[in-house]
Amino acid sequence: MKEKLEMIIFDLDGTLWETMEITCKSANEIMKKHNINHEITKETVSNTMGCNFEESAKNYMPDIEREKRLLLMKEITDYNSRKLAEEGGNLYPNLEETLKKLKEKYKLAIVSNCGPNYIESFLESSKLGVYFDDFAAASKMQIPKGEAIRKVMERNNIENAIYVGDTQKDYEASKTAGIDFIHARYGFAKDLKFEKYIDSIEQLPDFLQKTI
Repeated sequence: MKEKLEMIIFDLDGTLWETMEITCKSANEIMKKHNINHEITKETVSNTMGCNFEESAKNYMPDIEREKRLLLMKEITDYNSRKLAEEGGNLYPNLEETLKKLKEKYKLAIVSNCGPNYIESFLESSKLGVYFDDFAAASKMQIPKGEAIRKVMERNNIENAIYVGDTQKDYEASKTAGIDFIHARYGFAKDLKFEKYIDSIEQLPDFLQKTI
């Protein structure tokens, strides 16, 4: 990059934390509550990471008609967000130390495809909100993730940012937003091949210093 990097924008699931077990449990508790004989597996949850609300609902409940599965998905996401706010997810190792280093040089933000209250659940349970300048949930805003990235940049007067995420959809969102992408290869899509990547979140400060 020729211009000075001003902001690092992070995906959430598979980049800052991992919540597959508790998310899977929450989904199946809602299925049981409504006496629906349908198990949502960890594999399904994993394959859904990075999807928007409608895509997630279809992946979770492909055999349930659309309007019903959207209502169920909202109940699942609301319940899961409450559980995560209380219990938290699995933060990747040395996350706070890494954010502290990055915050010395850059503004930090989160943009995820998640719905309402999910990012807030992360910030509340992890106690890491002090390090972030902004966040946006694309599904809550009902816009594509790439547009959500641009909105975060615009409202913070950012010209030059980079997006850190773990899936192909994250890469595509960064391209839509017109910014560079760093692959979090430790996340859910480990087999993707990108020129810029890190194998742990704690590698990011040194990677940026050497390459940006």
